[in-house]
Amino acid sequence: MKFKEWKQQLRDGSELQMYEWKPANDKDIRGVVQLVHGSVEHSLRYEDFAKFLVANNYAVVAEDHRGHGKTAPCSENLGFFAEEEGWEKIIDDLYEVTTYIKHCYPNRPIVMFGHSTGSFMVRHYAIKYETNIAALVICGTAHYPKRLLKFSIKMARIGQKIKEPKSKDNFIYKFSYAPLNVRYKDEGNLGTEWLATDKTVQEAFADDPLTGQVFSTSAFKDMFMGLLFITNKKNIKLTPNTLPLLFIVGQDDPVGKYGKTVLQTVELYKKAGKRVKVKLYPNARHEILNEPIKQEIYQDILNFYNKSLFQ
Repeated sequence: MKFKEWKQQLRDGSELQMYEWKPANDKDIRGVVQLVHGSVEHSLRYEDFAKFLVANNYAVVAEDHRGHGKTAPCSENLGFFAEEEGWEKIIDDLYEVTTYIKHCYPNRPIVMFGHSTGSFMVRHYAIKYETNIAALVICGTAHYPKRLLKFSIKMARIGQKIKEPKSKDNFIYKFSYAPLNVRYKDEGNLGTEWLATDKTVQEAFADDPLTGQVFSTSAFKDMFMGLLFITNKKNIKLTPNTLPLLFIVGQDDPVGKYGKTVLQTVELYKKAGKRVKVKLYPNARHEILNEPIKQEIYQDILNFYNKSLFQ
């Protein structure tokens, strides 16, 4: 296996932290997985999954989003996307990553994987840049009412007028991220118990200086606006009917209301005429790729990619 990481200059002059895992022999590469991580984390947390894909003849290319991981130029920037239109900038960054993949692997199909907030991003990507990917795995997603999203955007805009652009918004965090751990608060005091059943995963997330940051008010606003966009039924219809979609989630994941809003999302896509499959995993929390059953999940994802591309 070959691995490299580097800084990729973007169209606006900023730099994006990039990662690439691939088989030792380029001739063995059957396809390329563009991996899109979630909020307040980074792509290196997916290295085990990437190595599995490489062992099965896929290359994997990923980046740390703006305001995340090694893309953030300093700790102050963790949780901050941009002064304006931060969400749109991230979606366009993903397209630049796709462009890199097309340049380096011109004859290989591209598939995509997005987890959590990354699942929202790839749903947006599939609407805006639909012809670039051959299959999409949507992991740990959710559905939110439009009224709630519009109210949240309004609150974030008020906060943005009061706070500095990079100021952390603990008020919105209290009502958005903090409640995710309520069901599991008696298991420990890390606040990360909702992520996975594995204590080492919970501890590693809590100890990592590049995870768990609180979003700035502007980043919350950007994310809520992105969620409002992907919730719109007219936008969902713009997702290609020919694009195979696999929704996967843990049944104990609070983000998707323990499967409830994931199934609501799936129904929206089905009603729009999309090619949708869904699988819920019992006794698994939000980060299903970090659960004891992860090898089963890895294999399900691989089977979906192989079937979508080669059968």
